[in-house]
Amino acid sequence: MPDLCTALARRRGRRIELRAFPLKSGGPLGAWLETPNADVIVFQKETPPHHQDHIVLHELGHMLADHPGPPGTDVWESLLPGLKSDAIRRALLRCSYDTEEEQEAELVATIVGEWASILDHVTPTRQSDDPAVRRVQAALGDHQGWL
Repeated sequence: MPDLCTALARRRGRRIELRAFPLKSGGPLGAWLETPNADVIVFQKETPPHHQDHIVLHELGHMLADHPGPPGTDVWESLLPGLKSDAIRRALLRCSYDTEEEQEAELVATIVGEWASILDHVTPTRQSDDPAVRRVQAALGDHQGWL
């Protein structure tokens, strides 16, 4: 996850901060907050690490797709007390997957998560003399090339 966030931050020209937070049950498990200086991803602290990774990947999917946020930021004060409403330029916080944007972000999270889970198992550890094998190694060896 850190390598992916670093690469995406470099591409966007702004840092990405990941913050585990005990979000209220029954509400969203994650949120992307675009502030003037950084992209902040807040994710449920009280869930297993694998699920936290999926939540973060979902929010990164919103970033990659450049999804707009809803108008108004009144909800953030109740979610993150002390946060000034003018500190957020864009925010995505949803509790369902019934919109095209949410489905797209979920698809990104699933594909990237699955790819990452098998990548270390399929990437050859040494270079082969066989040209066909080298082509496969080149295709599988660049873990961040799709960014």
